[in-house]
Amino acid sequence: MSLCINPACPQPYYPDNHKDRFCKSCGSQMELLSRYRVIRLLSEKTGFGKVYEIYEQNIPKILKVLHEDLSNNAKAVELFQQEASVLKQMQHPGIPKIDSYFQYQTRNGLVLHCIAMEKVDGFDSEQWLQKQHNHFTAQKSEQQQSRIKAARVSQTKQIPQVKFHTSLPPLAKQSKKVPLQALFAAMLVSLAFLNAIALVTGYPKFVALPNHGQFPQRKGKIDYFPYEEGRDSQGRIAKFNIAVLSVEYKWLLGSNFQIKYNDQVISLEVLKLNLEQEGIQKIMKNPSEIISVGTASCEGNVEVEQRRALERSKQIQILAKKLFNNTPSVKGYRLLNLGRFQRSNCQTNRETTAYQRSVILIGVKKQSANVILDEALRDRLEKKPFADFKLEDYSLGSVDKFRTIISNL
Repeated sequence: MSLCINPACPQPYYPDNHKDRFCKSCGSQMELLSRYRVIRLLSEKTGFGKVYEIYEQNIPKILKVLHEDLSNNAKAVELFQQEASVLKQMQHPGIPKIDSYFQYQTRNGLVLHCIAMEKVDGFDSEQWLQKQHNHFTAQKSEQQQSRIKAARVSQTKQIPQVKFHTSLPPLAKQSKKVPLQALFAAMLVSLAFLNAIALVTGYPKFVALPNHGQFPQRKGKIDYFPYEEGRDSQGRIAKFNIAVLSVEYKWLLGSNFQIKYNDQVISLEVLKLNLEQEGIQKIMKNPSEIISVGTASCEGNVEVEQRRALERSKQIQILAKKLFNNTPSVKGYRLLNLGRFQRSNCQTNRETTAYQRSVILIGVKKQSANVILDEALRDRLEKKPFADFKLEDYSLGSVDKFRTIISNL
């Protein structure tokens, strides 16, 4: 049995859906990220979303989906994404490990925000959250009482108050407080304890979560990552945005001129027409240059795949020139060959959020004169990477090999 999670599906439990990639009732994809199958609904009583049981091959897991009415609520989406980021860093026994945060688009164009995670038998998230809340409240009360006592002793003995804080520097104290507050806030959201968020976020000097990657804005079938600045070794600035065709579009395995679109193989010319319909020129927001990125997955020899990635970057550049030929802001084109994907857990037959065979464009806006573009781009990709992208995952991503090539096509 497979369940379609499209909220508009008239028959989500359509018979024999488990045998197909697309729902026979509404046409939405049945395999999320081409790796998860939804089996059944576990709960829709959290108030903030739904919880499903899913399977990755034969492994049971949990899927949390933000309620469709909140999909366009920026604050709700941000908090939902923060939950994924925070829990992904947790290593405590008994707390489910996060597989991934991703966006799923239904056949009728609705974008659903999803978190896939480990299934832990006997784990009661609401009970666990309440326990953390009680601990946090008790800890806060104890700290307040300690400060009051210290102040009284200080006044009585006329000893400077700073003496009672020398055992732990202020920054160290803050660093101990922040992870619990951040985790608590994110967990509150997922369990619909929205009335308690103010307690946490209103706590003095609450700081932003650590940077774990830039989340995409879904533009049709394009994952768009807005402009972020990068700095070269002299502090000069350029800004870069990124457009990645979603998991529905991938380079055909072993090819540098054909694209796999779901179950079809299409030419670059058909891809061009599809991108024009998506409005790629408007999505990229007036870049001065376009960088065409070449990548290859881990299925073959490193040298062979690096050459394949280069050829793919050239094909993407030809495509980009046709697309942006009438865009006045675009003055130049570059290639970036990242080579072969080489993460240790790479599996060639699985589509993950790692962009092994994706069609990727990078837009450039120079903010400083004479900025060294390669240094600034590398800085942007390291300090503000998009989704789960990491330069270290690619054979040509190291400092000595990372370079763009000015177009001579």
